[in-house]
Amino acid sequence: MTLNEFHFMIGQTLMYCQVIEHDVKYIYAAMHVGRFEDNLEEIKKYSLGQTLQKLRELDFSDENSYISADDYNFLKQMTKKRNHWCHKTYQNFLYNNNFLQSKEFENEYRKLKRDNERFSNVYKILEKIRIQALKDYGRVK
Repeated sequence: MTLNEFHFMIGQTLMYCQVIEHDVKYIYAAMHVGRFEDNLEEIKKYSLGQTLQKLRELDFSDENSYISADDYNFLKQMTKKRNHWCHKTYQNFLYNNNFLQSKEFENEYRKLKRDNERFSNVYKILEKIRIQALKDYGRVK
């Protein structure tokens, strides 16, 4: 992998993180009682962790949850993973001589590829859930 390919995958991974966080907030706003716009305005201030906690409580309040417990657990880890990709990854290899051939770069690439694929899958799942929740709760026609 070249450094430009690594840069591209980092950007794509961060895009997935942003879309996931957006969709989680929209799902919550759709499911919560009251006006959708008011719910969305309230939840905008919350961190992803706070939003997930509120959404999980709401989602598991009946037997028809939209998101699985495993996916909630993964989403809880997302902030830590996102912070790694934003603040740590380059420090783990960039200061090595011939860093593109280093074990550290190889390790970061392997972790990035795994997270990128997982985030891509979760992003696609949550997009479908967001659309369905908006329909189920009468937020769109």
